[in-house]
Amino acid sequence: MGNCASGGTPEDREARKRNREIEHTLNKDGRKFREEVKLLLLGPGESGKSTIFKQMKIIQKDGGFSDDELAGYKYIVRANCITQMKTLLVAQGDLNVTFEKPENEPLKEMVLDLPSTGDSWSANVGTALMSLWADQGIRETFSHRDRSFQLNDSAEYFFSNLPRFNEPDYLPSYDDVLRARIRTTGIEEAKFEFDNLMFRMVDVGGQRAERRKWIHCFDSVTAVIFCASISEYDQTLREDTTQKRMKESLLLFDEICNSPYFKETSFVLFLNKMDIFEEKIQRVPLTICFPEYSGGSDKNSAVEFIKGKFLEQNTSSHVVYIHETCAIDTENVKFVWKAVRETILHQVLDEIF
Repeated sequence: MGNCASGGTPEDREARKRNREIEHTLNKDGRKFREEVKLLLLGPGESGKSTIFKQMKIIQKDGGFSDDELAGYKYIVRANCITQMKTLLVAQGDLNVTFEKPENEPLKEMVLDLPSTGDSWSANVGTALMSLWADQGIRETFSHRDRSFQLNDSAEYFFSNLPRFNEPDYLPSYDDVLRARIRTTGIEEAKFEFDNLMFRMVDVGGQRAERRKWIHCFDSVTAVIFCASISEYDQTLREDTTQKRMKESLLLFDEICNSPYFKETSFVLFLNKMDIFEEKIQRVPLTICFPEYSGGSDKNSAVEFIKGKFLEQNTSSHVVYIHETCAIDTENVKFVWKAVRETILHQVLDEIF
């Protein structure tokens, strides 16, 4: 064991030396680092920033959610089920799709009349949602998502779990929490501990109306983590149906990456929702967003093409570190976050030595 620890390749020895330097510096001036390691989560709406934020709470030292915190998400999960079914029912009418079972027509009217909150939930509401989701007319309407109307990525997951959500003693799981969507407005901030080091992460709303608040968070930032949904190349913004989401991400990335505020700041790009992208690229061509793309449905070719599009925007001197992520996958986030953490710490060390 001892010989293994003292030997290894030159790269291993260099890595151990670097780790000792990190530990020494942290022990020497931990208070300074606790004040300085500030991470800013930026990106357009629905890119997965808030899910990454929740993952940090889970994977940090002694992390997780208390039962009281999980119980609080019950109302958000159930509200998501109601709002997404209402979206489907409106789309069904717009698309002139009929119910397979006519007896679901009164249930449609009942659900459409419900307030879009978790407090509207009852056992009867849960049963109605299950009956509607089982109807082939609603399934046909669902197949038109993204092309004809907007639906949350988590909608199918929530509809598939309706029986569990309708149980009287239902307590959300971590998977439920990670998929629960509530629009981020304003600024959310929390501290997370990793490797005896405190990271202060700031999450801000990504919709256009929220971005004017971003500048208030730009001071003393150690690293920017920019989230872009790689799977949304065929979708338009909710707030502007003339603009493709991927194009909006590129414009916003250009603005942030080349901002003088972040000239000396580490910059990390998360190409998020890889799980959805892998499935979508097989049925929706990337040329719908980028007519010049010629790689067909090959996932790797498409990913490299999109990476290139983002890197083209960077005219600043700093390096952009790109990671492919699936924000709802805790193990993936653990793996990526470890690499990001090392990048940030090495940058801090380079500034000191």
